[in-house]
Amino acid sequence: MISLWEEHVFWLEVLRDHAYFVRDHLSVSEVEYVQTAEQYIQLFDDLLKQLDLVSPNVVHNDPSAMEFSRRVWPIAKGYFEFEGALQALRIENAVNLNLSPTYLNGTLNENQEYLRILTYFVKGSDPVPLSLVQLMDLWLEDQLGHAVLFKNLIDPIEIMVSKQTDLYIGKYQAFIVQNHHLKGYLRFKEPGFARQTDFAVEVGKTTLEMSRFIYAMTMKYKGNKLLNKETLRFLIHHFPETCYFIKKLSHYAPQLQQEAGQCSLRRVSYL
Repeated sequence: MISLWEEHVFWLEVLRDHAYFVRDHLSVSEVEYVQTAEQYIQLFDDLLKQLDLVSPNVVHNDPSAMEFSRRVWPIAKGYFEFEGALQALRIENAVNLNLSPTYLNGTLNENQEYLRILTYFVKGSDPVPLSLVQLMDLWLEDQLGHAVLFKNLIDPIEIMVSKQTDLYIGKYQAFIVQNHHLKGYLRFKEPGFARQTDFAVEVGKTTLEMSRFIYAMTMKYKGNKLLNKETLRFLIHHFPETCYFIKKLSHYAPQLQQEAGQCSLRRVSYL
């Protein structure tokens, strides 16, 4: 179970990271967009500081919780529009941004989920959870994206690491196809049938396995033993998102509850 406070801290740290990634991958010639990204970094920082003044045990219908969510909404929505505008420009090669349109699809999908949750929070309501199929739609694409991005950030000399990453890319591509067909079965089948539940367990175990692999590679990065072209922030962004996915997935696959209870939704610094 993820509390209201934990939802906010998770999503605000995720969006702040996304703003850092946009800033870091823009050309210095894109002065206006760099400044906008930096403004959002500061805005998300400020919201996180304000959240520290809210009790971690606050309930959904508490006026302070509703007011905080109302302050978050225009900033989260504004950042969504900012990334969307950059994506449209990137499709037309009209901005010097070293991120692809499909990468931005992933970050926009995540931002959109936070906005969906906020529509409940501002009213003092508990959000309706995503169905298992919807949860998979969001986070399988995210995990595949992490694997593809990781492969792209390592130096070509890291051949064995690249080959191991290819295995995970293949697994998540297969999972996305499987989830598509499982969704079709639900036209005449109630959710939670045995094969769908087994699928959730399989996805969870693979996600935990890949996270251990990326953790090992992060440690190599820290020891300057992994040649690459990225930042530590980019690497460790994987871990809270994976934890969030596992926590949500454990509702449908109780076999994952032990791991879900041990991971952290906070952005961990390995510096």
